[in-house]
Amino acid sequence: MRRRLLPLVGVTAALIAGATGCASVYSSSQGSLDGLAYKGADGVSAEHVYIKTTGYYFFWTVPLASGDLRWNDETKSINGGTRLFNDMVGATELQDAMFKIAETRNCDVVDVSFFDSDTSFAGISTGGLIGAMFGSSQMGISGVLVPRKEKATVREEGAK
Repeated sequence: MRRRLLPLVGVTAALIAGATGCASVYSSSQGSLDGLAYKGADGVSAEHVYIKTTGYYFFWTVPLASGDLRWNDETKSINGGTRLFNDMVGATELQDAMFKIAETRNCDVVDVSFFDSDTSFAGISTGGLIGAMFGSSQMGISGVLVPRKEKATVREEGAK
């Protein structure tokens, strides 16, 4: 009975951990970066945005759960959530979310950087066997949003 119960407990624990797969968006208030020099910002007020998402996998290939970067048209923001049995952890999803936020705020994105990390759970399970079957991946994107110049202002500066 115990031998049959052990894999069931492991799978249940992984699913519970997977249910916490999340996506989140952090943002500084506009203007809080005033005085800092960002390439491409030219001294205008800027806002820092950081988006991250996490996913959990069985044998590193079968997605159990991942963060979901759903766009909310009403609030014009990302609703971080969880999507079961889907892999939403990727540079494309993060980049799309970043540019969607920038577009709604009429901004360009400068100083973009990505990060990616993987974790194995082998060290935290008895004998490492159950933990070796599960892994997680986390990916994030960071960028500075700079308000776009109005077309009339750009034309006037070009004429000078």
